[in-house]
Amino acid sequence: MNPPDPTGRRRFLKTTATAGAALAVAANRAPAVLANPRPNETLGVAMIGVGTQGHGLLQAVQAVENAEVRVICDLYTGNIRRAQGLCTNDKVRIVKEWERVVEDKDIDAVVVAVPDFMHARMTVAAAQNKKDVYVEKGWCVTLDEAKKMRAAVKDKKVVMQLGHHYNSAPSMHKAREIFRSGALGKVPLVRTYIDRSSSFPVWQFYTDYSIQELPKDATPENIDWKRFVAHSPHPDRPFDPERFFTWRRYWDYGTGIAGDLLSHMWDAVNMVMEMGIPETAVTQGGKYFWKEDREVPDMWNVLFDYPKKELAVTFACSFHNSHVGELTQYLGRELTMECGSEMCRTYTPEWKPGGFERMMAARDLAEETRRIARERGVEAPPTAVAPDYNYREGELQVSPHMQDFLDCVRSRELPRCHVDRAFEEAVALLMSLEAYRRDTKVRWDPVKEEIV
Repeated sequence: MNPPDPTGRRRFLKTTATAGAALAVAANRAPAVLANPRPNETLGVAMIGVGTQGHGLLQAVQAVENAEVRVICDLYTGNIRRAQGLCTNDKVRIVKEWERVVEDKDIDAVVVAVPDFMHARMTVAAAQNKKDVYVEKGWCVTLDEAKKMRAAVKDKKVVMQLGHHYNSAPSMHKAREIFRSGALGKVPLVRTYIDRSSSFPVWQFYTDYSIQELPKDATPENIDWKRFVAHSPHPDRPFDPERFFTWRRYWDYGTGIAGDLLSHMWDAVNMVMEMGIPETAVTQGGKYFWKEDREVPDMWNVLFDYPKKELAVTFACSFHNSHVGELTQYLGRELTMECGSEMCRTYTPEWKPGGFERMMAARDLAEETRRIARERGVEAPPTAVAPDYNYREGELQVSPHMQDFLDCVRSRELPRCHVDRAFEEAVALLMSLEAYRRDTKVRWDPVKEEIV
């Protein structure tokens, strides 16, 4: 679970005047982050991939005014049947070949929600056919792919949104506002965590995150296996439904934790701080708990360094214990900020007047709470130092991620997670992967645009 949210708990000491004044400035500068849609003719959207993530994106498209899903494309008939049932357009067409989809003159934009190794071919082809593209993260699996995708998107001037939803989370917009206000002071270190655990192995899900059993109709008759592996490293691999559905566990189809989870957390920090591509990266990873069910590691720890900016960004992930959960800590000199998908809060540093007393007061309360719980024979609730500021739901209004994309399709403006941000995300995750594979620190050459 995530660290306990102290909202509503009594505060032991008043916020120091300095931190309170700095934060007040940030809190009163709410940005105008709602998009300004310009309703026009209905946008025709094609869904390429309607599996675990894609069928949710289909519904996100339909939630946008004047957007219509006109084509559904997938390699598994079970996914297609479900998507047809969810689609509000009774004239939706089913197309098995994605190449035909991106050439369709009735389509304005495509949503790509397929395994990562397919992203580049589909994004480039869509751009070349002047289709705007929403594509899931991680953006791609090689640096060469990232360069080709960037070139295609920019050359054809299409709108491209990368599916990092933190970019459209109100709490994250608040975090960026606070950082830009200068209230944190100098920030030499940012720590990110995203631990996952359950009774079954992480990534063992089929067609939806809550389904842990292979579908009974997962047969060669219902899965176009040849098309699935056609452009993978092993196109002659025999039919394997486990690889088709749980592709994140295998190197042939993705980059493991790097593309699935590191990319998610690193991009969120980049949204807040705009620090860009790391100068160096070093990675520790391996199979430490879930060993028999995957090729890729179940633990991934990375240090990204920015010596010129006097900044380090760390990433820690494990699949056996989720006590910390999903959390980012901005360790500023003047304030500490913690944030997540629905949370943003700040704390006065312990070195400031009153900071140590706050910490000790929280410790005393924890001990007293545990004593009372023991006497009553109940479990003690968690206690923590109360934050100086805690984001309140509704404090900022931010349009959904798909809404932002389709608004930009109309306006031709850059979406929140645009192509340059996508390229930076790709380089960062690939640097972590190269550091792991080479078992050494790697560097980014910004002139040659190579990982060395």
